[in-house]
Order: sequence, then C-alpha cells, then structure tokens
Amino acid sequence: MAPSTKPALVICLLFPWLLSAQKIEVEKRVAPSLVPMLMQQFLEKEYPGLRKLKYYEERNESGRYFEAKFCFERLRYSVKFTPEGELVDTERQIPYNTLPEEVARLVEQQLSAQFQRYKVTKTQEVLKNGRASGYELEISGKRESELGLFEGQFDASGTLQSLRTIEQPPNNFIFF
Repeated sequence: MAPSTKPALVICLLFPWLLSAQKIEVEKRVAPSLVPMLMQQFLEKEYPGLRKLKYYEERNESGRYFEAKFCFERLRYSVKFTPEGELVDTERQIPYNTLPEEVARLVEQQLSAQFQRYKVTKTQEVLKNGRASGYELEISGKRESELGLFEGQFDASGTLQSLRTIEQPPNNFIFF
C-alpha cells in the first residue's frame, strides 16, 4: 500500500460516520473580529435593530462557514456566510403550526410514510430574497430500526427533497 493512502484508510476505518449520508455539523462560538467584514455590514444593513447577535464558525461535510444567529422582529434567524463573506443562506425559525395549510398537509403525508412515529422539534423557513423558498425540519422519530434525530429538507410547496440522520461527532473528536 502506498504511504499516502495510509492516513485516509485509518480515517475511514476509525470514523465510518464520516462516509455516511448523515448531517455532521460542529459549531464553535467566535468573536466578531474573526468573522468577515462583509458579513457584519450585510447584517447591519438588512437587519437594523437585531438583538442577541452571536457569531459561530461552523464545519460540516460540505466545508467551513461563519454563521450569525440573532433575533429580529421577534423571530430567530440564522444567516450563513462563506469565509470570503458571500451569503450562503438565511433561515428563520417559525412555529410548525404556521406552515401554509397545503404545505403542512403534504409534509405530514411524507413524514407519515417515512416514520413509524415522529415529532417535529424545530421548523425553519429557508429564505431567498425575503421569501420562503423551502423549509428545514428537525424531526425526532423512529423509522425501521433507527431511532433518533433527522433533518428533512422540503421545497416551498412541501415536497421532501432530502432526509438525513443528524449525527453528533464524539465529544473527544475536534474538527478545529
């Protein structure tokens, strides 16, 4: 075996959850001085008067990002940026029972088909240009022999786009 393939093989053997279709995300709170200036300027312009602003560095299966979490107009927001300061996405936490009726009906049908039992624990509206472009649901449920937390991505009409298990890396594993 070539020497350059050994580290990759060790990682694959020791951390099989890295290869799965699961959501693996690690966040670490960071000081405002560490986030992109473009991010700070965007937030000041788009969300005047925001409250409880906190910055995080996030690492997940698709890369490294900076995220701002705050309250604005009595709702919780999460706005994600690349390290270069480009906007990735905006999510707004909403009560599950405020989904449009037709969207909620379709979501319920699809979740009932996927799970033996479930409960939606968190609902976020994904925003593009200030309008809902989809929904992200955190679901506690049981399907087949799997019991745990799941993330469901739905489009604006309520059609399921993806359903992934939410995995937490072991406490002693450090991405940073």
